[in-house]
This record gives sequence, C-alpha cells and structure tokens, in this order.
Amino acid sequence: MSAPVYVDFDDVLCETARALAALIEREFGKSTAFEDIHSFDLALSFGLDENEAERLFAMFHDAEVLSGIPPVEGAADGIRAWHAAGAQIHVVTGRPPSTHDASAAWLSRHGVPHKQLTFVDKYGRNHPHIEGVDIMSLDELRTRAFCMAIDDSPTAIQFLAEHTEVPILIFDRPWNVSLDTPGESSRIIRCKTWSDVLERVPDPTQWGGTCK
Repeated sequence: MSAPVYVDFDDVLCETARALAALIEREFGKSTAFEDIHSFDLALSFGLDENEAERLFAMFHDAEVLSGIPPVEGAADGIRAWHAAGAQIHVVTGRPPSTHDASAAWLSRHGVPHKQLTFVDKYGRNHPHIEGVDIMSLDELRTRAFCMAIDDSPTAIQFLAEHTEVPILIFDRPWNVSLDTPGESSRIIRCKTWSDVLERVPDPTQWGGTCK
C-alpha cells in the first residue's frame, strides 16, 4: 500500500487562528491583529490568563463553533487536485478526539477528500481512547509512514524534521516565520498560499517518491 500524505487541519485547511481571534475579541474584549500572532501559544499572544484560556478552548471545541470556521482559500481545491493525482490524504490534527464528528462533518461539508482523519497527541494532553477514532501518540507518529507532510505548527514541524525523513511543506503563518528547522532545503519547503503549494508540489506522488 502506498504511503499517505500528512495534511494538518487547523490553519492549513481552515482558518482556525482567525476564528479564535474573533472569538477572543467577542468574549474577552482582547484583540491582536492576525499578523501579530507570533506565538503558537494563543494565551501568550492575546494576554489571556489561565482561566480565560481554559474557557476559550472549551468554547472553541464546541461542535457549532468548529463548524463555522471558514476554509483556507484554495485548500479544498488543492486537496482535490492531490487526490485526483492519486495521493492518499490523511488529515492529521492536534484537536481533542472528542471533536471527531464535528471535524469529519467540516471536511465533508467543504468537499475535502481524505482516506483517514487522525488525532495526534501533539501537545502531551493524553487523549482518552474513543471507539472508532484514530488516535496516535507522538511515538507512533515517528514510525507511521508518510510520504510528505504539510503543517503550520512549529512544534509539529520541528518534531517531523528531527524524528522522521518525511519531506515537509511549512504552511506560512506569523507564528512560524522565525522557525529554524534542521534538514536540507530540498526536504523542507515554505509555502505562503495553497496556490504556492500546488505550484511547488502539483503532484505529491512525484515529490514524495513513496506516495504512489
């Protein structure tokens, strides 16, 4: 069986940070321009205290809120193009596994073809097992065979760069602009938009080499 393409969900397929920023301004009266979100820790970026941060993520993981996050421009078309080229798409997310149904519904609603939706414990939250949901630890991620990956999270990108040989597309966001990743430039490519992604990698089965 061919190796799949790892596609991160939040801020690669959907505009999560923008939606969170709007929610923070509405609920807490605190605003930060998108371009100024320089830390992936939103509590730090928006000056939230511990209680506010807990309330934010409880609210944000509500199914209705998740369903309203807009897609990243060109993302669905990009994934459909890769799918048409024969790539197996595995959508990977650090969301809690309890958001599975809402996340799967979002992908279906926006026409994002995928073979698998996987919840990776990227941030050491010890997600509980949920029957029928694909949950993966970081140790398992090291050994899972992907032919290429696209992600925006500095933590995830650094992990993939250090612990795997997978070619990586960094989806450009303000919180990853200063990320210094190991590896050769031919293996790690930064892309600003999905148009840029498709220009650089129109067919993952050719770039990744093991995607066929």
